[in-house]
Amino acid sequence: MALDVESPNHPDLTNQGTPSELAASEVIGSESDLRREELERFLGDGAWNEAFEEWAEYTDLSQTEYEAILERGLVEQIDFFWDPVETRLRFVIPPVPDEWPDGRDISSKVRTELTDLGQAVIEMLEDGYVDWEDKDRSEKVWSEEKSSEEPVFDQ
Repeated sequence: MALDVESPNHPDLTNQGTPSELAASEVIGSESDLRREELERFLGDGAWNEAFEEWAEYTDLSQTEYEAILERGLVEQIDFFWDPVETRLRFVIPPVPDEWPDGRDISSKVRTELTDLGQAVIEMLEDGYVDWEDKDRSEKVWSEEKSSEEPVFDQ
């Protein structure tokens, strides 16, 4: 089922704390290592709108369910960050309430749809916006592979 809705504003990543998924000792240096300012710029440059439109085309949420999510601010609370330990983009969805106004239990569905939205944004960022290869790591792997091979000479 497709949602025919306008893309909401992208989440404000600069007001997020350290993700609970990262132990404080794992964060290298400072909050800037999470690259949120860069990610927020990419979201504003179009990654958010493109990913949201793609997600809205395939979501299983009804209009009413989507509006309930917006009213609770769940979309704007999704957190995107660079994981300096795993050297990859990650996201965290906010806690989803168990109680909904119409009495239905849609918590599981909402968690799934917010996760799908977060994944769509990550894929959009990786495919068209972010190019943060770990240069030192890739060069090291290349030189180790290269040095382990014996040179071959034509005779």
